[in-house]
Amino acid sequence: MKKINLFYVILLLAVTFTSCKKDDTTIGGPDLKITTTIIDFEDVTLNEDGITTETFESKGIKFQMNGSAFWNGGIACSSHTDTKAEGYDGMNQYNVIAGSGALNSKKFGVVYDTAYVHSVANVYGAYKIKNIQLTNTTTAYYIIKNGSDYSKKFEAGDWFKVTITGFSGSTETGKVDYYLADFRNGKSFISDKWEKVDVSKLGEVDKVRFTFDSSDKGEWGLNTPKYVCIDNVEFTQEVKK
Repeated sequence: MKKINLFYVILLLAVTFTSCKKDDTTIGGPDLKITTTIIDFEDVTLNEDGITTETFESKGIKFQMNGSAFWNGGIACSSHTDTKAEGYDGMNQYNVIAGSGALNSKKFGVVYDTAYVHSVANVYGAYKIKNIQLTNTTTAYYIIKNGSDYSKKFEAGDWFKVTITGFSGSTETGKVDYYLADFRNGKSFISDKWEKVDVSKLGEVDKVRFTFDSSDKGEWGLNTPKYVCIDNVEFTQEVKK
């Protein structure tokens, strides 16, 4: 009798465990799973100058260069980490003020002026951008801090921001602002470290745009250098099993 009771106890425990087991596929439906990808740029091939000079791809995402020169706007990949190089001479515009990529990595993205990130082959539908790490270039940092012949030294009330806008087709899905420098309300902040920025409010997108604005404007638009460094671009996407 004791052996029979023990058998039923074991059977009961097995049924209970099976009924409580978590199904990790239900979040995306029975035929889908959620994948997470973090683009850290470490797989991007650089030229002998330690940069890219044309549109490049990483893990199914395209980082667009507008035309044949960075001055036309777009996104380059860089390995330049000089934190003392002021101005635009040589490769200065490709330097990150943080001294490395995010999490001490060797490579990162540099955005200049209006720039776009695109899905390459969106066979599984739209993806969701979750987070992006951001900071200033060395050039922008010192011009904001010290001023230049064409840009003012920031003082009380000044600000400089990048706006990240999501699109699904031609429809705008949302915007996120991040202040790369903020001297409003008694602050004197100039970004010099990588900051993880939540952009999940953009929702499902197939394109992301970077644009800039500043309190320092002139006849020809912004006087503040329109740069931002990006790294660890994280997104999720539903993928068929």
